[in-house]
Amino acid sequence: MSSTLVLIGPPGSGKSTIAAELGRSINLTTIATGKRLRDEIASGSPIGLEIEPLLEKGHFAPDSLMDRLMREWLAQVPPETLVLLDGYPRSTHQALALEKMLADLDRPLRLVIALEVDDATLVQRLSGRRICESGSEPFILHIDDQEAVARCTTMGGSLVQRDDDQPAVITERLAVYGRETEPLIELYGHNGLLRPVDAQGTPAEVAARVSVLLAALTTSAPSAPPALRSSLADLEGEQ
Repeated sequence: MSSTLVLIGPPGSGKSTIAAELGRSINLTTIATGKRLRDEIASGSPIGLEIEPLLEKGHFAPDSLMDRLMREWLAQVPPETLVLLDGYPRSTHQALALEKMLADLDRPLRLVIALEVDDATLVQRLSGRRICESGSEPFILHIDDQEAVARCTTMGGSLVQRDDDQPAVITERLAVYGRETEPLIELYGHNGLLRPVDAQGTPAEVAARVSVLLAALTTSAPSAPPALRSSLADLEGEQ
């Protein structure tokens, strides 16, 4: 039976970087929604044209679109492959949709890893984040990382700031995360799937903390958590 992991955290928490670090040490397939959507925008596809103005303002792509894309992406993953979802679900609606998808695909959700970073660090990371664009594969760096900046320059690359890393958009992205995604922390915590991880430090340090959780996961017998819909009803009843 296949298993699924979810990685959630606010913008700037390093989800994609941590996912890449894990991919180098663990045999898994990562579905990084942010990268896939940016690829759609870069290609000028109909999907890219639809979502580009939304992402530029710090908003999420529509749930209906993301649900359809995620089902397609998951269906393409070979059976018995461990899957890590980076950037989905981002809302209660998506979490419920994912639960149904995984049941249909016989790919249970085993763990939800929540990266925790304080707001000041998030703003510092996002405002200084750049993409080195060169003839080879682009990579993300921080303008304070002089070694990475020099490596980009040596490669003949140029430093580009993403539109959604502009100060006003950062503020909106964090507000949207608090409004739409933070409720998932309580929801997944209520049904026993959530594991918080301190995301301060280097990517290697954070990935090592996540690896400890995954090591424990492989040695434990899988158990079926309570349905999210029931957990959501319980939470609403407590409010």
